[in-house]
Amino acid sequence: MTHHAQPAPVLPGRDARDHHIAWQKAGYPCRVLTPRTQTPGGPPLLVLGGGLQSRHSWTRLEHRVPDRRLLIPDLPPARSPGQTRTHLTWDDLTDAALAAADQLRIGRFAVLAVSSGYPIGYRLAQQHPDRISHLMLFGAAPQPRPHLAALIREGLQREATTTTDASPERRHHAAAQLVKALTNTQAAEKYLLLKAAARVMLAQLTATPHDPLVRYVFDRGSLLLSNALPAGGLTGVPALVGVGEHDTATTVEDNRAVAATIAGCTFLVMKHADHLLHLERDADFAAAVTLFLDNQPLATVAHSAVELLP
Repeated sequence: MTHHAQPAPVLPGRDARDHHIAWQKAGYPCRVLTPRTQTPGGPPLLVLGGGLQSRHSWTRLEHRVPDRRLLIPDLPPARSPGQTRTHLTWDDLTDAALAAADQLRIGRFAVLAVSSGYPIGYRLAQQHPDRISHLMLFGAAPQPRPHLAALIREGLQREATTTTDASPERRHHAAAQLVKALTNTQAAEKYLLLKAAARVMLAQLTATPHDPLVRYVFDRGSLLLSNALPAGGLTGVPALVGVGEHDTATTVEDNRAVAATIAGCTFLVMKHADHLLHLERDADFAAAVTLFLDNQPLATVAHSAVELLP
């Protein structure tokens, strides 16, 4: 859950282009990376980031998955301030994500969804199983942990009483609150990569003129308070659920509960990792994604435990 990064560099041998997706309720941009090869490696991969991530937040994954077409949308925020307020639901955002595949004329695709992107990815596979070749969810929880839920409610109160602009001191305080809620500060003292990822997140959250907590609520945070995990379970789609062993925002138990609703799900716990897996252990994260997409065993992912659920 990191804030908007600078535009990612384009890799040699790959074309990158921003497409405007004309969804009925709100248009949005989608970054599309296409390998310059006659035989791209399997179905395209739709990447659904977490709160306050953008289409430019996935540079490390782009470098490590060079042979597959990537679709990385900036989905509309669930809420917006001002006179023309929007209040989108999880189903609305699912429809918006599907619109990217439809307008790019992609019939079948894989989904990688992290953190608050997971309820959208789950619904895509549940509602359109014939369109989804593989589903990968990281940092998933049936509902937010109490400390994060309380912070979301605080953000809703701020939304009602203040503008999104904030002083540098207020921005830093709000950013520090989010980082503390979304990362394991105790584990970060032991593992430097976790501390480094949390620092990156803090720096990016404070590099904006807007209150990060209010923006987190606008983005998708408010939706996490209800129905993040839809009823009915999921069958018929190869699925992977993964989590860092030190994740306190979406714990191992939370992710296992989500995985248990998916028939035949593969469950992966990464050691020495927290909530920001794609930053903390980017090589192993990309390896897990690639192996799963290639229908290969995940046993070779370093410092990880793998289970196959019923």
